[in-house]
Amino acid sequence: MVMPLDPRAEVLLSRVLAALRPVLIAYMVANAMTLAPGIEDALSFCNVLFVGNFCAALVVLIWFRPGPIVSDLKRLPRSTQLTLLIDGGLAALTSGLIFTGLTYTSSTNAILLGRIGPVLSALSGALIFGRMVMRQEWLGFSFIIVGTLTVALFGGNGSINKGDALILASTVVFAISSILGKAALNRNVSLRSLVFIRNASSSLIFFVLANINYGWHHFADAFHGQLWILMGIYALIVIVFAQFLWFDATRQLDSISLGRWATPAPAIGVLAAGLLNRQWPIESQIIGLIIIMIGVVVTALSPTTKQQPSQTKQRMAELSLNASDTASPVT
Repeated sequence: MVMPLDPRAEVLLSRVLAALRPVLIAYMVANAMTLAPGIEDALSFCNVLFVGNFCAALVVLIWFRPGPIVSDLKRLPRSTQLTLLIDGGLAALTSGLIFTGLTYTSSTNAILLGRIGPVLSALSGALIFGRMVMRQEWLGFSFIIVGTLTVALFGGNGSINKGDALILASTVVFAISSILGKAALNRNVSLRSLVFIRNASSSLIFFVLANINYGWHHFADAFHGQLWILMGIYALIVIVFAQFLWFDATRQLDSISLGRWATPAPAIGVLAAGLLNRQWPIESQIIGLIIIMIGVVVTALSPTTKQQPSQTKQRMAELSLNASDTASPVT
C-alpha cells in the first residue's frame, strides 16, 4: 500500500494524531456520562485500551479481508512472526504506561513528555545504523530533552511524580520497539499485516495480563455495543490511519529524519488539551513547550549535508530494513 503524501507530512500528521490520543482518552473518560449514558463505567482507561486496539485490528481485517493478511503472515519466517508478537507486547506496554500515567498527570504533561520518545528513537537508531548526527541536530534534540525535563521537574517541584515517570518510561519502551522494528523486520512484512498483528496482539496481551492482575470482573463492562461503536470510530482515525501514515513514512526516511519531523506535534496536542479538557498549560508547561519548540525549529532547519560513501551505504542499509513496511510504535 502506497500513501500519496510526502513522507515528512506523513510523519507530522501521524504524530499529531498520536499526540491527540491521550487528550481524547482523557476527554472520553471525563465525559463518560454524556458520551455513553447508562454504561459510563465502560469508558475506563483499561476498556479503552483493550477495545480500542482490538477495534483497530478489526478495521484492518475487514478492510483488507482476512485471506490476504493470513497469507502474508504464513509466508513470514518464525523469527519474524515472533518479532511481530514482541512488538505487539511492547506496544501494549507503551499504551499501558501512558494510560496509567494519565491517572496521575494531565494530558498536557503526557503530550509534552512524550516528545522525548521520537528523540530517543532517532538517536538510538542513528547509533545502531551508523547515521551521523549533525551538530545542529544534536543542538535541537538537546533543547527538546531540556524542555521535557523542565516540564517533569518543575511540575513535580524538583522531583518527577508517578504519572510523569510512567509517561517517561513509555518513551523508553517506544524507542526500544522502534529499534526492534527497524533491525529485525524484513521486506516480506506487508503494511496491512503489520498494523493488524500489532494491534491484535497488543490488545490480547493486555487483556490477558489485566485479567491475571485484576480478575475477569475488571472487563465486565467492556462488551457493551455502544462502547464498541465509539471505539471503532476512534480506532479508525486515531490508531489505524495514524499507524499507516507512520509506518509508510518509516520505509522512506532514516531515524534522524523521523525524529526531526515527529517533534512539532506537541503544540497542536496542547491546544487540543486546552479546548477539549480545559487543561490549559501552566507556567512550567509553557516554559517547557517553548524550549521544546525551539528545539523543533533548530532541528527542522538543520541542513542536510552530503554523506560520505560509507555513510551512504549505512543509510541505504537502514532504509532497506525500513522498506519492510515496519516502524516504531505509535503512542
